[in-house]
Amino acid sequence: MKITRLTFITVFAFSSLVGVNHSYAAGEESAGSSKAAITFTAGSGPVEPSNPTNPTNPLFPGGPTDPTDVPTGNTGPLTLDYVSSVEFGSHEISNTTVAYSATSKKPFIQVSDRRGTGAGWSVIAKASKFTNGTIETLPGAVLSFKNATVNSIGTGNSPSAVQTVALSTDGSTASSVVSASTGTGLGTWLTSWLGINPDVKDGELNNNVTLTIPAGSATVGNHEATITWTLTDAPGV
Repeated sequence: MKITRLTFITVFAFSSLVGVNHSYAAGEESAGSSKAAITFTAGSGPVEPSNPTNPTNPLFPGGPTDPTDVPTGNTGPLTLDYVSSVEFGSHEISNTTVAYSATSKKPFIQVSDRRGTGAGWSVIAKASKFTNGTIETLPGAVLSFKNATVNSIGTGNSPSAVQTVALSTDGSTASSVVSASTGTGLGTWLTSWLGINPDVKDGELNNNVTLTIPAGSATVGNHEATITWTLTDAPGV
């Protein structure tokens, strides 16, 4: 009991002393300043394609549904790095107009803007006429890309994708695909038209990419058209 009381008194006495002493000597300060500096120049080499479902991963080695096109190899501070081909499988000829969904589940294009100016850019696409290797075929066919997603490994301001791109296969009509207004689209950006479960080879078709064939246009055999994607340094709206 005495020990407890002594302890209480000691603490109380110490607290009282602290409460009385309100003045402290201010410590002396000595300050200086320094700088952190870094310099950037515009990018120049080619940029490898990323996986459209997870841009932090490279496209190659690919998964079961990855596109197999090779990178463009373009170099410079503003580049179109990658464009995908699209496949629509084999079908019986129909007597009606039919929109065929793609078997390609992860078609995409990739743009890298390493200019560091935020000047903006835009991509347009144009489809040639279909041929069977000898003559022009499938007159009136239309390629459509819908419900685009735009993503990046970075955190900058996103470019804007056209949500329905209809490419007439006449060899001359160009359509806007994706554009970056001033201050947007810096870094690497992927514009993708993904199917259901794009990483799984489950037989599901990609309804976001279609080829419409008018009635009476289809003929027996293989048919192929070329899509030309063009990137310019003109900013989008």
